Amino acid sequence: MTTSSDLAKTSVPVARGENPIRSLQSDVNRLFNDFFGELSFPAFDRLTDRFFQPMPALDISSTDKAYTVTAEVPGMDSKDIQLSAADGYITLKGEKSQETKTEDKGYVRRERSYGSFQRIIELPKDAEIDAVKAEMRNGILTLTVPRNVEVEKTRKIDIHEVA
Repeated sequence: MTTSSDLAKTSVPVARGENPIRSLQSDVNRLFNDFFGELSFPAFDRLTDRFFQPMPALDISSTDKAYTVTAEVPGMDSKDIQLSAADGYITLKGEKSQETKTEDKGYVRRERSYGSFQRIIELPKDAEIDAVKAEMRNGILTLTVPRNVEVEKTRKIDIHEVA
């Protein structure tokens, strides 16, 4: 049998990007299984998928001429997303609401899910924030941020010796 002092010595690392609610459920299930035998809560596992959606995944890349930010926003329309740029940051906000209704053989099933997110992306100093362009295609939002090549240029400064 596991004692409380054994539990205090055990540390369970959480992997980066793992859903903390699912991790907590797994830890609690393991504790209950150690004490009572095999026991779990599969219904809660399905709820975590629906209600604890992660923020959109982002990919950021750069070339000599521009930065590209790609965000995955499946099932969303451009009208559901707000983009703003100020003080060297781009803010990506969105809200998704989905409703499913099934009517069949004397019953009605209706499911609704809602969720919102906000991502703030810091841009490098050479980003032309006034020239950002955004495109949306098949649930992928792509932002193109031109680079100001003048900012990157350096010039050599001569040192004059003074007698």
